[in-house]
Amino acid sequence: MPGHSEPMSDAPVTPPGPAGSEPDGGVADAEPMSFGRRSGRILALVVGVAIAALWAYALWGPTKKDPPGLLSNKDYAVQFQSICTDAANQIGTLPPAYATRDAGARAEVITQANEYLDTMLVRLRAVAPAADQGEDGRMTQEWLGDWQTYLGDRQNYVAALADDPQSRFLVTEKDSRQITEPIDFFAKYNQMENCMTPGDLA
Repeated sequence: MPGHSEPMSDAPVTPPGPAGSEPDGGVADAEPMSFGRRSGRILALVVGVAIAALWAYALWGPTKKDPPGLLSNKDYAVQFQSICTDAANQIGTLPPAYATRDAGARAEVITQANEYLDTMLVRLRAVAPAADQGEDGRMTQEWLGDWQTYLGDRQNYVAALADDPQSRFLVTEKDSRQITEPIDFFAKYNQMENCMTPGDLA
C-alpha cells in the first residue's frame, strides 16, 4: 500500500568491501599460475636436483680411479724401492763422478756405477709385471725402457771421455724434455725415491 514501508531489521548491515574481496572480508584467491610458469619452476627444480646428484656422485661415487702414473698394486713399488736402495747404497760408496777431475778416473767411477745400475735393472725386470698385464705392466715397462735409455747415455759418456776429456754428459730427450724427468716423476710419485736417477754426474 502506498506509504507502507518494510519493518526495519535489527541485524547490523555490513558495508560492501573493496572489489575482489570475499563477503567475509577475505581476499579472493590470486589468479592461477600459468602453465608456462609452472613448467619453468618444475624444470628449474629438476635441474637443481640433477646438479646436486652429479656432485654427490663425483665426491662419493663408487667409481674411484687411480690417478695416471700411480701403480695400483703397491707391492710392486715396495719391491722396486728395495732393489733400487741396494744400487743407491753401492753408488754411494763411490766418489762423485762430477768431483773427479781426471777424465780417466772419472770414466772408471762412472763405469762402476753403471754396472750397479745395470744389475738393478736386471733385478727390476725380474719382478716387474709384463707390458700386457694391465696398466701397471704398461707403465712399468715404459719406465724401465726409459731407464735403459738413460743408462745407455751414461755408457756413451764413458766412451766420449776416452776420446775427449772435455766431453759433456748428454741425456736423451723424450717428449721435448730430458728422459730423466719421466723416470724421476714415476719413481717419486710411487714413493720409490731411490729409483730416481742418481746425482753422481750432476
